[in-house]
Amino acid sequence: MASQSDPPRTVKSAETTLEIIETLRRLDGAGVSEIAEHVNRSVGTVHTYLATLRQRGYVVQEGNSYRLSFHFVALGEHVRNRSDLYRAGKEEIDRLATETGECAHLIVEQNGYEVSLYEAFGEHAVGMKFYVQNREAPREHLQCTASGKVILAHLPDRRIREIIDRLDFVPRTPNTITDEETLLETLERVRERGFALNDEEEIQGMRAVAAPITDRDNTLLGAVSLSAPVRRIREDVFRKEIPERVVQAANVIEVNLQTADLAI
Repeated sequence: MASQSDPPRTVKSAETTLEIIETLRRLDGAGVSEIAEHVNRSVGTVHTYLATLRQRGYVVQEGNSYRLSFHFVALGEHVRNRSDLYRAGKEEIDRLATETGECAHLIVEQNGYEVSLYEAFGEHAVGMKFYVQNREAPREHLQCTASGKVILAHLPDRRIREIIDRLDFVPRTPNTITDEETLLETLERVRERGFALNDEEEIQGMRAVAAPITDRDNTLLGAVSLSAPVRRIREDVFRKEIPERVVQAANVIEVNLQTADLAI
């Protein structure tokens, strides 16, 4: 009899399907042989899976290459549009981007990864290509980003430990946190002041500020983040003015969520 600590049983065929889908995403399309090499399956097996995915509309074939279809766009929109956080936060993220002229982000955590639920770009925003690319895959380096640190700081202790144990602490810039002790000290400061900073820790030349979005029980729902070039965020603005605006945006989204609940 399996204990509660044992890993759940999985369906091998489903695992293979997902490996093929993830490989197609990562490679931006590939032929059967290349996919087979990446998923460690025979060419014949992979061809059968691709034929099934193509028949169901999730893969398209272009010559000898296969790519993910637009079905995944529809699935993503379905998931996002049914998110209470997205509905409550979209307008406020748009407002934050418009008023500051920078990039505003609505972030959620799932399975220990950071996922961009929505982003808006002000007239002076930079790095749009980078942020758009980041939407294509969940991000695991939570110690590098302001939103990631806010998320870690407001999760239950057990979840924090699970995520930290998985972090590789590879430096992305000279300012990246590279050890557990420093990260834990940083998370404590985030809890105390109610926001997190990213001072060129993910990308040199870019700063970001994030604040948590929580429910009435103080359970983490997501985070609001604002990012901008160092040259446009002076030290005093970075540590006081921008945090005040980001925290205010998070509070507005919390109110929107609460009033939506009351309206049901």
